[in-house]
Amino acid sequence: MKNRFILPNFLYLTSVLSILLCFGCGGAEDEQEATDPTNNTFLNEPVEPSRHPAEQQKWLTDEDRKKLRDAEQWLHLTVEDWVNLKDEDWEKLKGKDWVGLTNAEVRKLMNLEIPKGWAAQEKDEALREKFSTAARFQKFGDIPQLRYDVEFRRNSPKMAGKDGFIVVTPEFAKYLVADRAATYFLFPTEAHRRLLEDDIKGLKSIVAQEKRRFREQLRIEYPEAWVKDMRTFLIDKHGNIPEVDTIVNFLRKLELNIPRTDEECFAYIRICSELYLLADSYTGSIYESYAWLEASHQLRHILGDHPRQTGTLEKYRAARAAGLSFYNIKWDDD
Repeated sequence: MKNRFILPNFLYLTSVLSILLCFGCGGAEDEQEATDPTNNTFLNEPVEPSRHPAEQQKWLTDEDRKKLRDAEQWLHLTVEDWVNLKDEDWEKLKGKDWVGLTNAEVRKLMNLEIPKGWAAQEKDEALREKFSTAARFQKFGDIPQLRYDVEFRRNSPKMAGKDGFIVVTPEFAKYLVADRAATYFLFPTEAHRRLLEDDIKGLKSIVAQEKRRFREQLRIEYPEAWVKDMRTFLIDKHGNIPEVDTIVNFLRKLELNIPRTDEECFAYIRICSELYLLADSYTGSIYESYAWLEASHQLRHILGDHPRQTGTLEKYRAARAAGLSFYNIKWDDD
């Protein structure tokens, strides 16, 4: 998904922060007292949260969640950890439907007579692969790293779609990192180490992305549970600081269609500026980006209109009204 959060330029940001300093954060009013309709950006929506049919969204299955957990347990291993896995760990890193090497097949490979000059002379791809595998078994012996490498390469084509491409899920990313670890163990070159490090980063990124999608689905189906999950997520990210409670309170009111005061909008923008924008890169969640746009839109009588942001906000609102994930928004559609 393209990141469609429109970052204000530094001039606009400076003006916002100047206004914030003059305006002040203000105290959060009681939800029952915030009844001024100008403070509600959803003027035609009921205060009570709406519910949307679950069939409009493809939810993660129990099997999907299990794969996510299985991948996540390997995230924090260092390169050295990966290449020093216990023998039993290699079996955990294989797919259930993989066709494994048998002991008899390995014995045949270790006893296979390999013709001299086969690498340069043999034209048959199947024979070349057989001689290559046999040569490695005869060099390294029957070890789990080599078995894994051979089995991964044999089973990878089954994971590809009709177009020949493999969708890199957390499960496949875990397999790929394990294969890189096996290769680095067998051939400990600097190039293989860099490949392993890159794929470890890739695995972490993919699992984080899937967790974000799961959190987004939780929001649509169980918004109150999502609020609690977001608070935990933000505390893990920023620490248990007062600013987290301000963000969570704003997100909760926004998701449950509870009116927000202008003071709360200013406070949200100010905190997001401090935590994200002033750090030279935006690292907030997709919903925090959407909330920024809602807060800015409510304050348009002070900050002014920004057409590009308005178009993005309309996309978010349409997806939200339809009960669809923000990650499924088609940004290129008119």
